[in-house]
Amino acid sequence: MTESMAGNGADRLVAQEGHVFVFFSTLLNKPVFDAAGVFVGRLSDLAVSLAAVFPPVVDFVVQRGRWEQFPLTGRWSDVADFEGPVIRLGVDIRGLTPSKPYTSGEILVREVLLDKQIVDMSGAKVVRVNDLHFLKLGRSDLRLVHVDVGTRGLVRRMGWEQAIDGLLRRIAPRARYLSAERLIRWQYVQPLSLDAKAQTIRLSVLQRQLGELHPADIAEILTDLDTHDRARVFRSLDPETAADALAEVDDPRIQTQLLETVSQDDAADILEEMPPDEAADLLSELPHETSTALLHKMEVEEAQDVRELLTYPPDTAGGMMTTELVALPADLTVGEAFAQLREVAPDVENIYYVFVVDAGGRLVGVLTLRSLILAQPEVRLRDITIENPARVHHTDSHDTVAEIVEKYDLLALPVVDDNETLIGMITVDDVLSHIANQAWKRKLGR
Repeated sequence: MTESMAGNGADRLVAQEGHVFVFFSTLLNKPVFDAAGVFVGRLSDLAVSLAAVFPPVVDFVVQRGRWEQFPLTGRWSDVADFEGPVIRLGVDIRGLTPSKPYTSGEILVREVLLDKQIVDMSGAKVVRVNDLHFLKLGRSDLRLVHVDVGTRGLVRRMGWEQAIDGLLRRIAPRARYLSAERLIRWQYVQPLSLDAKAQTIRLSVLQRQLGELHPADIAEILTDLDTHDRARVFRSLDPETAADALAEVDDPRIQTQLLETVSQDDAADILEEMPPDEAADLLSELPHETSTALLHKMEVEEAQDVRELLTYPPDTAGGMMTTELVALPADLTVGEAFAQLREVAPDVENIYYVFVVDAGGRLVGVLTLRSLILAQPEVRLRDITIENPARVHHTDSHDTVAEIVEKYDLLALPVVDDNETLIGMITVDDVLSHIANQAWKRKLGR
């Protein structure tokens, strides 16, 4: 979890056992001297082993000078002291290796982590690593325990911490900045590329862990990532999770970009998992050739529902509606209605109301689930139906839809054709989603 220094269990460990914390920024660029007192260079990186829950530092890297082509690498166990103004080694400079360590299961923390984006699985968001936090256990055991994603971490690395802290203590001594460190425990940072040679971080969040997040959280993570990592994470999702997350992404531009990062077969699978109205909205943003190809790859029944919705202009009630709804004949009993509900419910995303229709499919009335639950099993639906409910014609505008939903405080609004046949419904979240999409299009000048 994201936490401040004042409240984490590791601080209590310091008080009890005398262990100390070390920020990477305080070690970076420190002068390094060998056992004979010969100046070696300045510390430029640390290698940690990912085999442990809290990765131990196993190697250090020293940059000899601006014009030296090769850095030097040594074992961290050969460091005699690093708590003073310089780092002193217990070995001669000749015991160091003229190269960087690239060992399987190890990463260079500056190269792979610092200034990179990571997924904080605890907070379900993307954050930037500004510093790293190590715990010193014994003489030479140094463990990576937190990543620092706060402003203080960045200020500390810039060397401005004392000046800014001093200024704030004079003008705003109670400023939260002075007491709050934004540290994320290492085990909540999941997971990072093991490729130390990568120039940028390669996020590969575990599918199982992403699947446990709410689709809105996954959508936020996808939106916050850069284009490359966004595509990488999206491709790691199963079709159902990808469909749920895609429906929660507010920016139509990002939605289409994500769908275009997967193969057409995978894109068709994702579209099949989406509600028909969401799939139709997304396909309408794609080039005609692409949307036509994807429809051909979808299952016939799902594709037909989407094709039908695509025939309605996007700025009308027909263009906003979904065909996923529950419509039952007026002559059913309540007991029979519940039996049918159990059959159709798995295929309907939202069941706000039960719409009651006649033999020709024309809208007769509407039932709330509450009234259905309270009715006796033998009662006919026509006897408990709210007749002449609010409705819209499929050609009505978005403004008309929004006005009726707001006026009657509805969760869902039925849509009918010229013959009063029930052809779909518009949910309140559809209204909000379309308003947001229009705002994005105006913002993007589309």
